[in-house]
Amino acid sequence: MKGKRSLALLFPVALALCAFGPAPAPAAVEDPSIGVRIVSDFNADGSGKLSFEIELSQAFMALMKSFGGSDADYTCDTFYESSYDEWEMTEATRDGALVCTALTSFEDLDGYESLILGDFSEASFTRLEIKGGRFYYDLNPQIAGASAFGELEEGMGFDIEVLWILKMPGEVVDSNADEASGQTLTWNVLDMNSSTHIRAESKTGGGLDPTLTILAVLGLLCCCGLVVAIAGVVLFLVLRRKNNPAAAAS
Repeated sequence: MKGKRSLALLFPVALALCAFGPAPAPAAVEDPSIGVRIVSDFNADGSGKLSFEIELSQAFMALMKSFGGSDADYTCDTFYESSYDEWEMTEATRDGALVCTALTSFEDLDGYESLILGDFSEASFTRLEIKGGRFYYDLNPQIAGASAFGELEEGMGFDIEVLWILKMPGEVVDSNADEASGQTLTWNVLDMNSSTHIRAESKTGGGLDPTLTILAVLGLLCCCGLVVAIAGVVLFLVLRRKNNPAAAAS
């Protein structure tokens, strides 16, 4: 059973530190930190991409290398298990941090559900469907974030951030996200407990194309203008006929 594998990616790092005992961090402007982001990016038809991203700050990498016997150059292969071999792996640096990303795609919501439950065996979906032009997402991930990582963060002296991110397929209608930016919703996993639900609802499209909207308005205005012009011509002819008895007699 895979279990909570994506979050467990943090623990090989922690164990590596614990193996050598406490050691002072090298002088650095920033505090050592680990960031984990679980990103679900949905299309309007239920397909999309799922990615796990681990970011180890430059100060954290320096801290790892400061321990005796830990002189290897760390790469993303150090942190991802072999069961991610079929995923697309990328390794990059961002402001001196090592960023490791594993990405896969899914064809429909059933495929997405299989991926999530494969990595979070105790999680359960209350609702995951597209119906009536709306996308519904309601997941209980069964993660006690504070108890899982709080002591680790305090004991090892570095910062941990774990985020669950949904990129919705259209305008967000409702959610209980900690942060929202357009169609992107973010939850702080460290604030979750075993009863927490990740809930969101959105439309399945981005609305009318602005260009089409402008053309439709212009077309309506042109039609209105044409009606006004025709009405003006008719009124002119009627008034002219009334003011010209000879024309009226004929």
